[in-house]
This record gives sequence, C-alpha cells and structure tokens, in this order.
Amino acid sequence: MSRTISLPVHAALELALGVALLAAPFALGLEPAGLVAAVSLGVLMVGLALAGTDSLPLSAHQAFDLALVAALGGGGIGLALAGDPAAGLLLALAGGLQLTLLALTRWRRV
Repeated sequence: MSRTISLPVHAALELALGVALLAAPFALGLEPAGLVAAVSLGVLMVGLALAGTDSLPLSAHQAFDLALVAALGGGGIGLALAGDPAAGLLLALAGGLQLTLLALTRWRRV
C-alpha cells in the first residue's frame, strides 16, 4: 500500500470527516447516546484537524489518530450492543475511514 496523502490533504480530509460526524447524528435522528458520542468524537476530530501539521509532533498526531480510531470502533460496538445500530454503524464507518486515512498518509513534513 502506497502512502499517497500529504499532511495538508490529511488535515483537510480529517476536517471534512469530523464535520460529517458532527452533522450526521442530527440528519439520521439518532438516539441521545449516539448523538452525544458522535458529536463528541466529531469535535475531537475537527480539533485535531485544525491543530495543523506544525503544532504537534508527527508521532503525537499519529497516536491521537490511532486513539480516535479505537474510540470510534469501541463506541460503535458499544452503541450497537446497547440497541442503537444506526449510531454504531456511523461510528464504525467513521473509524474505518479514519484508519484508512491514517494508513494512506505520508508522515513527513515537506
């Protein structure tokens, strides 16, 4: 797998995914637990994207991205088991997209 996404593109895609995660629970009419989880994780994702490429060491940004993937996946499983499969699917999908973004990014400053 080639790492083809530059850091600025990574930040832009992460911002778009975070904003989508903020808006989706309202559009889908999720239960309160799913709404709170999605909005909270969306805010974290947007904040990480807006932190920029120069404000954090690259290893820290990678670690935060990986922690976000774990939180999205764990939250998705938890919500699905608690009876909110739509919220679970939303978080799991966002986690998968974040993991793909993490794997395809060239972690070098140019």
